[in-house]
Amino acid sequence: MKLNVIVWLLALSPSLALAQLSSPTATRAASQSSPTATRQASPPPPTETRPVTVPPVSTPTDEASRQAAENARVRERLKNPALGTPPAKRRPITPPQTTRPIYNSAGQRMNGMRQVTPNRVMDTRTGRYYNTVPSGDGQRIVPPPAAARGK
Repeated sequence: MKLNVIVWLLALSPSLALAQLSSPTATRAASQSSPTATRQASPPPPTETRPVTVPPVSTPTDEASRQAAENARVRERLKNPALGTPPAKRRPITPPQTTRPIYNSAGQRMNGMRQVTPNRVMDTRTGRYYNTVPSGDGQRIVPPPAAARGK
């Protein structure tokens, strides 16, 4: 199979080389005689131009008076907004909630724990999550069941 492909490629290579070396003028002449060949378009005739009037150069006083009038319009729009509604009131900044203390199952305070959801805390040092229950002023970690501890 591969031998047949190689033989065909060797047989066709001289004819492909001749096709690439043929003169471009011969192919161009043949394409122009064809009714479907593309024809070069003649450039369109020039259009008539009309005279253009140039506006006079503005003087600095004209520019200053125009700027003053624009500023007055902007100030008026700021005083009387188009919608007639006052701007939104800003909410006061509320301080973050104080974190509730977290205790282990023995009642000792645990540092480095952060409450992530109700009844869930995360140990920021290890990245583990623990279940909790409300206990007094904070949260108490619930010890995992004995089956989960591996006993």
